[in-house]
Amino acid sequence: MKKEALALMGSIALAVSLAGCTQTANVESTESTEPTAIESEAQEAASTSNEVLRSYTVARIDGEPDWNTVAVLDIDNQQWLDPVDISAHAQLCYDDETFYVRMWAEEADIRAEYPVDDLLASTYEDSCLEFFLSPVPGDARYLNFEFNPNCAAGVEIGTMKTDRTRLVRADDVYEASSARTEDGWEITYKVPFDFIRQFYPDFTAESGTVLRGNFYKCGNLTANKHYISWNPIDSDTPNFHMPESFGELVLE
Repeated sequence: MKKEALALMGSIALAVSLAGCTQTANVESTESTEPTAIESEAQEAASTSNEVLRSYTVARIDGEPDWNTVAVLDIDNQQWLDPVDISAHAQLCYDDETFYVRMWAEEADIRAEYPVDDLLASTYEDSCLEFFLSPVPGDARYLNFEFNPNCAAGVEIGTMKTDRTRLVRADDVYEASSARTEDGWEITYKVPFDFIRQFYPDFTAESGTVLRGNFYKCGNLTANKHYISWNPIDSDTPNFHMPESFGELVLE
């Protein structure tokens, strides 16, 4: 299936307090300058978690992507629920102007209720593939790109699950296309650097730059509800919005 371009209407920003696949635990602050035993244990656990975060080399390309030559990463950490017979994968590459994203899933029971022209689609309720990106080191904000099999998009920016602004585009900035496969579905789309620089003016894509990100597969209202990630998430409850669990994306 090829997404038809929508008429160019510019972009609209809508503030939202809850969106995405998961719930966020409350975080309490303390005025003490000395870490308690519990805080020390938490810091040690966070340090251990960071040591095992995965890294992916983002290939630099010239021309259209040849996906047969781009490395594949596996989205294979099933968390919080009983394992399901679903697997997912992703590829990422770039040129001077754009990130190119390809993701696919082996999934028997596909849910695709939201159409491409639903600009406020709750894509995470359908079969959904997601890419979260922190494009500028030191900036706490990150972008999340969520697509269902109809190319309906859910894109947001913010610092955490409960601090998101939805970025609604009525034009075809992502040029997304999807297809059903023999054992599931796939999606490809673009993230233009000009789009990123609307929110991160200092963004650059140079060889050796290390960005942070994660890739996910979910489906809250699918026949087999699931939460699957590339990098494991250190949380007792479902929550994809944890940038401390983002892996490394190293630009070639």
